[in-house]
Amino acid sequence: MRIWRSGASKWDRALAITLVAGIAMLVLVGLVFAIAYGSQRITSDATSLHKADEVLRSSTVVRAQLALGINAGRVDRQFGTSSTEVIAVSIDETRVALADVRSGMEALDEAPVVMGDEMVANAALFADTADEIVRLMEDGEYEQAQELAGDELTSGFDGLVSHMVALRDQLAASVASSDVFLGQISNVVRFLVAFLLPAAVIFIYRSLLRRAAKQTELESRLEAERQISAAREEFIANASHELRTPLTSITGLALLLEEDPVIKNDSGSAELIDLMIKESGDLNRMVEDLLTTARLDAGALSYRFQDVNPEAEIVELVESIRRAGISATVHCEPAYVRADPVRLRQIVRNLLSNASKYGGDDIRVVGYVEGRTYVCDVIDDGDGIPSEIADRLFERFVHQGHETAVRGSVGLGLSIVQALAQGMGGDVSYRRIDDNTHFSVRLPLSDPDSRDSERADDLVGSELDVMSS
Repeated sequence: MRIWRSGASKWDRALAITLVAGIAMLVLVGLVFAIAYGSQRITSDATSLHKADEVLRSSTVVRAQLALGINAGRVDRQFGTSSTEVIAVSIDETRVALADVRSGMEALDEAPVVMGDEMVANAALFADTADEIVRLMEDGEYEQAQELAGDELTSGFDGLVSHMVALRDQLAASVASSDVFLGQISNVVRFLVAFLLPAAVIFIYRSLLRRAAKQTELESRLEAERQISAAREEFIANASHELRTPLTSITGLALLLEEDPVIKNDSGSAELIDLMIKESGDLNRMVEDLLTTARLDAGALSYRFQDVNPEAEIVELVESIRRAGISATVHCEPAYVRADPVRLRQIVRNLLSNASKYGGDDIRVVGYVEGRTYVCDVIDDGDGIPSEIADRLFERFVHQGHETAVRGSVGLGLSIVQALAQGMGGDVSYRRIDDNTHFSVRLPLSDPDSRDSERADDLVGSELDVMSS
């Protein structure tokens, strides 16, 4: 429960950090878009403000130049002077200024500002009246031009200027407010950046420190496990050596005593000698299983692969273990497998020992070729494996019945069989067929080409030895 709560709290904290970071990023993105929109708004309003000022300036120039030209023409009429050049300049300046007024109004019309129909009408009245006055000045009709300038032109000019001034003030206020708003957003962004960047750096730094600490802790644990594994392997190897030395002597002496005529004639002594040989064989097998398991755990178990004849190996093995009280019949097809002969004998020996302890009296070893594999079945007529342990049969320390252990076993035999078979590219399985127990070991067949090559190398080596001798 405590572990679950710890995991849940870590998950909640990670979720909270993720949500806060996501919200902060969304806020920053929103602020960035707001700044971009504000900048665009300021640019648009400033451009419109510039166009409004240009219209005001140009309309003032138009009115002043027309007044100057009309007055010069009337003075010439009254006093006989000649102001032709001045009038021409006035007309040219008026036309340029009128073009600026019209272009400014078109730009404002395209901009996102509200000018109003009255402003547009006043601007059109002003421009059209100015054009008419220019035409009258060119025709020398200065009195009529004076009348238009005093009535319609003044009315259009006053209306245009009043609306344009109001629009200009509105645009100036909009630019000022946008600038203030943009400044506030910029301050918020600067604050968030100044706050989030150090926070992100601190968070990343702490995460890196935690990861480094976990990495260091993991490396320490791995090193400790390596040392423990090495010490365990060394202990088992030393213990196995220390046990094998007296076991070899005991087995050898027992075999010598078995051949003694006096002991052969004494049934009690012969039975004791047989029991000694059997127990020595069981103990030697258990020592070998412990050493193999230690090497498997340490990843130090090696295989010496070669082309092996299973029939010859199994027959030799069965003959050697008859003295230990294990008897079996062998029916194997001749073939060659790619395997380690020592590990192959260990597999079959463990299966025969298992059949002798838990199976029936009729034990058989049957070998046959099936596709590209060689199948070796160790069969007995016993009751088979109980259903409660059938699914975990090849696990360690699994025993039949309710006993935690049985005599002559440490519960590693079948697990070692599976590990060795898989280490040589094969596998092992358990089946019940016709009330018989079948443990089937499958190993890959050897390549005929490689076997012929090895035979040729052996033949060449033999010929060289003969020549050298």
